[in-house]
Amino acid sequence: MKRRDFLARTAIGVSASLLLGNARSDSSSFIGSALATGEGDRQKATLEQKFAEFALSIKYEGLPADVIAAAKRVLLDALGCAFGSVGSEPANIAETTIRKTFGDGNTATVIGYPRPATAEGALFVNGVLVRSLDLNDTYIGTEPLHPSEVLPTAIALCEENGRSGRDLIEAMVVGYEASMRVNDAISFIERGFHPLCAAAYGIPLIAGKVWGLPKEAIANAVGISGARGFTSFVVNSGAISMMKAMGLAATAADGVFATRLATQGFTGPSGTLEWLASKMKPVKEGFAVDLELERYRLPRVAFKRFPIQIELQAVAEVGASLSPKIRDRAQIIRAITVETYPGIIERVADPAKFKPQTKGTADHSLPVCLAMALLDGDVTVAQFEKDRWRAPDVMALVEKTSVKPGEALVAKLPKGRGASVEIAFADGQTLRETVEVPEGDAERPLSKSSLQRKFMNFAVPVVGRAGAERVLSIVDGLEELRDVRELTRALRGSGKQNPV
Repeated sequence: MKRRDFLARTAIGVSASLLLGNARSDSSSFIGSALATGEGDRQKATLEQKFAEFALSIKYEGLPADVIAAAKRVLLDALGCAFGSVGSEPANIAETTIRKTFGDGNTATVIGYPRPATAEGALFVNGVLVRSLDLNDTYIGTEPLHPSEVLPTAIALCEENGRSGRDLIEAMVVGYEASMRVNDAISFIERGFHPLCAAAYGIPLIAGKVWGLPKEAIANAVGISGARGFTSFVVNSGAISMMKAMGLAATAADGVFATRLATQGFTGPSGTLEWLASKMKPVKEGFAVDLELERYRLPRVAFKRFPIQIELQAVAEVGASLSPKIRDRAQIIRAITVETYPGIIERVADPAKFKPQTKGTADHSLPVCLAMALLDGDVTVAQFEKDRWRAPDVMALVEKTSVKPGEALVAKLPKGRGASVEIAFADGQTLRETVEVPEGDAERPLSKSSLQRKFMNFAVPVVGRAGAERVLSIVDGLEELRDVRELTRALRGSGKQNPV
């Protein structure tokens, strides 16, 4: 397509979207007529254009029942995680700072706080809230990704534009699926970047979907956001700082800004992912992103039982199970040997994880999380907030822990996240236990009652039991909600001083 023709189409799309206001242009003949292309054009479509077509093609009416059910589950889980972080230091800093950065808007709710904000301000703070506890959901593609961090964008933009519950479900599915499919297609970690970079492609699709933008505007937004959305993996390396909680939140705010620019006709590059695959080592041959609608990933999302890195769930589960057997004998433990996957060892059992200096490092530390599970029978938010991970008895077990590749685990489940733990005592006795598939995994999902209990534990201290039950009810019937603002009103709170 010639640049002149492209700009003309973009101008038509922008004018139409401005005239339509909050009306759903993606459900009208406008999209079909303005964007109609021949087979030849489709063959020449850039990946950014294909992403746009993918977003526009997702309709609530065409979603499988299991995808809709999965969308409501991930929403409830993410809201619970957000409530659990209300009042935390990272959240309070973010909530104060957004007003100096994005202004004093009042179009979107900051979860658990009394004052509304601009859409960008709210989605940033809510992104920090969802991520802070390290208890939000995870998708394992080429590497672990936390797709729930795109939900604050969908919620804030749907609230700002008065969208329905079905619109929110569509936006959620678009953001999740695009991010997860990018995650399936290429490893960001291998190239020195954080997996959250995948969301740079999902965020503008959410915005474009909610705003009912034409294909070319969305494609430009994807190009702008994709070209800018590179976050170094140093965020999760060594001593982990508060930035872990804001990495994707910042990418989301940037992606929404990119979409606002594209709405006005600002153009972006194409080939951003292909550039990464071909120019950044290791070079990936035959690079492609699967954008076939019927292959939904959303039902494959895993949930966390423990507020720690997803690859530590099995280790913590083993520790909690062995705890009753070692509590009176912890002093005579001679050695603890953990077997798990080489990639997991690299991420959660490197030297820095044996001597964590921050909470963010501790909840990514295999030896620390295992020690707390063994000694206390659980791994909880309270342990991290109250510096339990620094305690002498915890560090004593950490010093006795060694980690090595589990050949039997790798042979049986090459892409698994299991772990085997052997405890040797000074009297010569040993204990050994293995968890091949942790609770919460897609192959061993959390039950509905477990998920609701997790949500209530975090929501009740912020909005009270009646308020928490109200949110539960709204999410359960999300597809019948006429205006998302009914949900977001129920998410407001007065903050809380103790996030535990």
